[in-house]
Amino acid sequence: MPVTVSLVIPSYNRASLVAQTIDSALAQHKAFHEIIVVDDGSTDDTARVLAGFGDRIKMVSLPNGGVQVARNTGVALATGEYIALCDSDDLLAPDFVATAADWFGRHPEFQAFYSNFVTFNDLGIFPDKFSSAPQGFFDGARVEGDFLYDIPDLYVRTMVYQPLFVSGCIFSKALYQRLGGFDLAFHDVGAEDWEFTLRVLEAGRTVLCKRPLVHIRKHASNESGDSMRQVRGAAYILEYALNRHMIAAGYRDIILGHIRDRRVGVFHVAFGRGDFVTAQEMLNLLNERPAELKFMCKAVMTRLPAPLRHIAWTILQSVRPAGPASIRKPVHVA
Repeated sequence: MPVTVSLVIPSYNRASLVAQTIDSALAQHKAFHEIIVVDDGSTDDTARVLAGFGDRIKMVSLPNGGVQVARNTGVALATGEYIALCDSDDLLAPDFVATAADWFGRHPEFQAFYSNFVTFNDLGIFPDKFSSAPQGFFDGARVEGDFLYDIPDLYVRTMVYQPLFVSGCIFSKALYQRLGGFDLAFHDVGAEDWEFTLRVLEAGRTVLCKRPLVHIRKHASNESGDSMRQVRGAAYILEYALNRHMIAAGYRDIILGHIRDRRVGVFHVAFGRGDFVTAQEMLNLLNERPAELKFMCKAVMTRLPAPLRHIAWTILQSVRPAGPASIRKPVHVA
């Protein structure tokens, strides 16, 4: 039996970009079983753009409910044995389906596939994601041509470096149904799809393709552009995983350390931005705080009455080197 891969593209107000994504899906050397585009209550010209593709795609219109609802709706309607996802601003290489279908055809014991990718913007294309992985990230993997699989502790390795993005992931519909799809609890949470990826790694046998088969577009409206939001969301996801994912218990101390590091990072960035509500929230969530003087001084200032805090913060900002606040660690969050 031939391998069938359905594609689900959730889209919200991407009228200027979604056509390029669909064009890349229609240009596959091996055709998708179907292309389902879920319009998540767009208020721009998305509906007209999608209508222009006629019966080459299946269009679904929903009230705006968030990307998790859009993905779950599209996957539920899909009739392929495997489901691919692609965000409505990203592009798929022409051999994406053929490469994945060939793997699944030869290795039906696998339930999930993640592709390497490159990022691009108006200035050009940047190096692929896998090449930027920390030394030793893929150690212990079994290798077959362009494919890596049975990577030890991949679940926890993605907490150090996360190269498994939702655009270009493929999973069996049976695995999706077993997992229950994307969790609506992560609506409007930074790095929201990472929680689903962690469940995929826990429950399904996963292969990674070293060849970049996806182009991830970077532009001003990317939600992933706000590093503080992404890292704050990642800390929430890790805390959730520790309480809900069975595999997480074996990594408890490691996960707690990652949660702490992320919240410390969010605290520093929030303080630098003058966002004392978020800074105070992170302090309240930290059971163990850094003993370094810089952190302790900021913590004291955060708890000062607002007028005194503003004076102290303004003085501190005037003497520190100029430059935007950004999170340094962890640096690779989905």
